[in-house]
Amino acid sequence: MALGMMTTNFIDRYVGARLRVLRENRGLSQERLASRMNIAVERLRDLEEGRERISAETMRSLSRILNVQPGEFFEGFSVTAEGLVRLTDNDARAADEEARLTRDFALIRDEDARQLILALVSSYAAFAEIARS
Repeated sequence: MALGMMTTNFIDRYVGARLRVLRENRGLSQERLASRMNIAVERLRDLEEGRERISAETMRSLSRILNVQPGEFFEGFSVTAEGLVRLTDNDARAADEEARLTRDFALIRDEDARQLILALVSSYAAFAEIARS
């Protein structure tokens, strides 16, 4: 293995897949994102497919361009006593939805609207809990 080359693993593939989802959710093509990062499209493909590990500096740049927190690249993973594990698809989807809701909710400036949304969510959650019983 050449100096500076590192072997990638399932976490690199997962983070790369999250990069792809975050890019696509923002309507950016690979060409556009690569251009904004000043890297070759082929390198971006390698990052998205987990063939190349995303460095901290690259993640910082991606976070800024995609307007996300670096932790969003790891959503869907959880730290347990056994180490870093992938959540179930349902848990990962719920984590993505929670992050989206939190981000979007913070953008609502109308306090009355925010209170109505909170009441709606709380009521629905209570109803779902009763229905499960």
